Amino acid sequence: MTERSSPLLDQLRDDEKHTAVELVEIIHHCAAVAASADYRILQAANLIHDEREEDYLAAIAADAGSGESDPAQLRETALRGRAGDDPRGRFGPNGLESAIAEVGAALTVPPARARELIIAGGVMHHQLPQVGGMLACGRIDLSRFLLIVKRTELVDPEQMPLLDLVLTGEIADREPMSMQRFKTMVDKAIHEVDSTATRKRREVVDKDRSINIRPDRHTPGQSRMSATLPAEQAAAVNARLDAMAADVHPGDGRTKEQRRLDAIVALAEGRQALTCSCAGCLSPTAATVDDANAEGANHEGASPDDASPDNASPESASPVTDDEAARPIPSAETADSPAAPAPTDSNTDRTPRPTFHIMVNLSTLLGLDDDPAYLDGQGVIDAHTARTLLAEARRSYVHIDQDQSARSAVRYTPNRKLAELVRSGELCCSFPGCNNPVWRGDIDHTVPHGKRGGRTVKRNLKPMCRFHHRMKTFGTGWRDYQDELGTVFFQSPTGHMYLGNAYTGHDLFTSLRPPPADPDSLSRARIDDIRARRAGTIKRAERRAEERQNAENPPPF
Repeated sequence: MTERSSPLLDQLRDDEKHTAVELVEIIHHCAAVAASADYRILQAANLIHDEREEDYLAAIAADAGSGESDPAQLRETALRGRAGDDPRGRFGPNGLESAIAEVGAALTVPPARARELIIAGGVMHHQLPQVGGMLACGRIDLSRFLLIVKRTELVDPEQMPLLDLVLTGEIADREPMSMQRFKTMVDKAIHEVDSTATRKRREVVDKDRSINIRPDRHTPGQSRMSATLPAEQAAAVNARLDAMAADVHPGDGRTKEQRRLDAIVALAEGRQALTCSCAGCLSPTAATVDDANAEGANHEGASPDDASPDNASPESASPVTDDEAARPIPSAETADSPAAPAPTDSNTDRTPRPTFHIMVNLSTLLGLDDDPAYLDGQGVIDAHTARTLLAEARRSYVHIDQDQSARSAVRYTPNRKLAELVRSGELCCSFPGCNNPVWRGDIDHTVPHGKRGGRTVKRNLKPMCRFHHRMKTFGTGWRDYQDELGTVFFQSPTGHMYLGNAYTGHDLFTSLRPPPADPDSLSRARIDDIRARRAGTIKRAERRAEERQNAENPPPF
């Protein structure tokens, strides 16, 4: 045992001597090895399932008598049974159930997880072999492959080979990306290959909605709540809770998550606003003083608990600036939504206005096509749902040729139209791997404003969540780059380079892409003429060669 494990122990001891640069390379290598190992696990699970299904079929055939039953009938009996027949009752667990028990025991996982891996192995082998190859070589990890398996379950089986090729091409041609960008890429590919799958998913989502409240098994006196609901309804609920949680004074001692939960209780009690629990609101004698100071109060109730990577947003931390200025960076939500009036009494009947954002092509909104829309923080939604949500919403139109005056380019804060254009071109925070919603983050200058020519223009702006914005601005060793097409690179303190936005809103909404070159431009006309003359020369040479061949070999050939 000691001899077998010594190579690993040697590696672990060597790791302690490596520099951070070398350790990052070890992380990259181990991630690829883990993905390859996961591929082999899925393949083994599928092979075990195949063998157990054959054993189950053999048991049914033996019971029917040798040669007495058609193979197709045997398989039908194994899958579903004949009328009034219960093959599971006669022959015990079927092949899948037997495989679940074996795989679950081997991996020490619950039956549900073992079943998920077995199904994923079957899909990988029979329907998505090329995408499976991306897992085998470490281009994607197991969680992303399982996501593809789940999101493609409603796709027409006849379209799966094409989808396999499309997804493989997308994965192979792009750098690794965050899960939110990856989900969007997969959903867009599914819509392009089989648009009916999007409609089917909507029907399934509507049918599967539910909510469950049950006692916590581990903590006496505590309960847990979980819900499954359509994405647009989840966005509405989330926005309502955020608005209610923010509508208290800064002195409220609760964390943001506590206020959100209290907002659910308030709604259940029929109240549309959350009661503030700051000292001023709780003290009857302090109401008048509180009213006098309410106008200038920060009404978003930030607390230290909110300033975490998972909750990074303009509402949850102090303003962040580029390293040359000390001015706050507004979010689209504060630009779109007027500040709610400060509470003057703990029982005031007020209704904070929730806000969430949907991006959609104008052609889709007008019914000219059914391209998918994007619900910020949730993902792709179908065109019909987007039209329904936007029927009475406040709209804002963005254009790729949005005018940018010289005056506004030298200002620190981008105007509303420019901020909307920058956010619409992305799907989440630009930092590698981050999934934070794009409309709840900051607008960052890649080249700091006022230094080295940093201007407030689209090609120098990108959305970042508060956590990563602070890390990029104040963290030691981080550098970022942005090219003319909006591609964003981050260089880590160890010198490793990462692409932050491998899949963007420009890929989802092709109308946001830069226009093609002017067909009437002189440079393009000259190049087209050169290429046309070259093609004509080749064709003439081929024709003369054919004429010589015919002259040297007159009929009969």
